[in-house]
Amino acid sequence: MLRQPVETTAYSGHCEEAIAHMKEAFRLSPRDPARALWHMDMGLGELCREHLDAAAQEFRQGIDGGFRTYLTYAFLAASVALLGKDAEAKTALAEARRLNPQFSIKWYLARNPSMPVQLEGFRKAGLPEE
Repeated sequence: MLRQPVETTAYSGHCEEAIAHMKEAFRLSPRDPARALWHMDMGLGELCREHLDAAAQEFRQGIDGGFRTYLTYAFLAASVALLGKDAEAKTALAEARRLNPQFSIKWYLARNPSMPVQLEGFRKAGLPEE
């Protein structure tokens, strides 16, 4: 049976299911080269259920593991902004925008599904609307 991607599962509000998928991936392949990406996916699951500290930790692990995409930094910025860690949020958002200068709320929404908590975090971190 083909499963939905973790991002789709989290964005559709099935937070626990998304996290369960990632835990299973970590269990089945503990040394997989994609672990850093999986940490980002796990962070999305945690962000989905608004466990902001856990989400931020997962995004940091993804970055530390080498998955340094604009999205990982953007999700970290959203999580830590909602935690009131403004300096870390600004730094992460600056890196996300360095990696993708087009990144804005409008640009993101035109290309990606979103969760309300994620958009709230992007805005609180200072991501421009356009």
